[in-house]
Amino acid sequence: MTTQATSVEANKEAIRRLYDETNKYNLDFLDEILAPDFTSYGGAGFKDLHSPAEFKELTQTFMKSFPDLQFQVDELIGEGDDILVSGTLSGTHKGDFYGIPASGKKVVWTGCAIFRFRGPQIIARWQEFDALGLMAQIQPQPS
Repeated sequence: MTTQATSVEANKEAIRRLYDETNKYNLDFLDEILAPDFTSYGGAGFKDLHSPAEFKELTQTFMKSFPDLQFQVDELIGEGDDILVSGTLSGTHKGDFYGIPASGKKVVWTGCAIFRFRGPQIIARWQEFDALGLMAQIQPQPS
């Protein structure tokens, strides 16, 4: 296996571990895997995030709103320093989420992200998720 292929496989394993640790609510792992100059562009935070601390805060927002939140990795594709992950998220809406009060509904949505590595750490993430699908599931229904 070439050095680049080895690096891609190591980065894929790091992404698997990122989601495994997040599923265990071990957010301290983010301090290890995210570089100090990490930036997350768009996506779930509805804005760019410019540090591991801001990313951790976003993750906590989701965990407070969906306390049983789980990330399922459906596919990983890697090339060079970039890893694409496609996944399915699920949880029960038990807390306020961006102004929408808890509905108690079990919800499922999909998303994908490209993570860029520098050595063993992630320096950037570009993410898209089915926000419309998620919001449609948790919005109060008209009577």
